[in-house]
Amino acid sequence: MEKEYKYNITKCICYDTTFSEMKKIMQKHDLKTLDELKKVRMVASNCRLCLPYINRMIETGQTEFELILE
Repeated sequence: MEKEYKYNITKCICYDTTFSEMKKIMQKHDLKTLDELKKVRMVASNCRLCLPYINRMIETGQTEFELILE
């Protein structure tokens, strides 16, 4: 039987910034939107695959994801 590997989605890979780091930055600077976050830290500007995860993090505070969001 093949072993299944499972990886949680935890960061913007293009800029090597975890969603947890982003959340802390947003709290520290009292940021409310992705545009505000992007002015403080370079994220979600290259491949943009992290966009749905960052939006979910902003909405819910969640910083790790098991599912692929669209």
